[in-house]
Amino acid sequence: MEERPETILHVQDLTISEAAFVTEVGVGRGLGVSAVVPLRWVRTRIQFEDLQHQPIDVPEGSIHHRNETLTGPGDPWLLLHGARSLGAWTLAARGGISVPLGRTEPNPFELGHHGLPHQHIQFGTGTWDPVVGLAAGRRLGQVGFRVSGLARLVFSTNEHGYRAGDRYYAGAALDRRIAGAWRGIAGLDLAREEAETWGGRVEMEGNLGRTDLLASVGVTRPLGNAGSFHVTAKIPLLTRATGAQVRYPAIVAVGFSR
Repeated sequence: MEERPETILHVQDLTISEAAFVTEVGVGRGLGVSAVVPLRWVRTRIQFEDLQHQPIDVPEGSIHHRNETLTGPGDPWLLLHGARSLGAWTLAARGGISVPLGRTEPNPFELGHHGLPHQHIQFGTGTWDPVVGLAAGRRLGQVGFRVSGLARLVFSTNEHGYRAGDRYYAGAALDRRIAGAWRGIAGLDLAREEAETWGGRVEMEGNLGRTDLLASVGVTRPLGNAGSFHVTAKIPLLTRATGAQVRYPAIVAVGFSR
């Protein structure tokens, strides 16, 4: 009978895709409303290794991780946004709320303590969360400059005792025409996520918070009355994370708007 090592490393590979459908309607001069509906696809693949990083066969699987593909909606956002000109600058603000429609899971740590299978991936927060954002931009000759910030704040706990961490985003970008109607975009993004809690406790194997600094490069092209097309890649430059966290090579976004 083959001996099973006491310590088994779980090496998990995650592929995450999201399609966001955005509708915006003007309701007055410089004022509008919008709805953002995300659809998510998450593919997980797990490999078990010993302390020498040699693969281990675990025929009975694991209560913690498994090979699976999950799909479903995230939490939609309903927003009111406004903009006005101030000299050479254009200023914009938006505020609203996220609607708890994304699937949430029971406390995985409590189930794990009882030796029961569980799920760590949450498609939503299960709570109504305020969303606020500010942006400013101007043109400097052939170059456009824009800075923005966004926060999603969580003030309550859902029915499973889960309270997601607050999330903050800030970014600055330059754009310039590079060929024909194509414009190149380059910038920096900063993302911060606070620790989650379960039943009012921070679980040491849960999401303990992280900060990411990313470089952003991309191209965009107007398509006349049909709208515009853009492709952007965000590459992590620096990550400060507490505990075991996801590492990723890049985030790629492809968009079309009309």
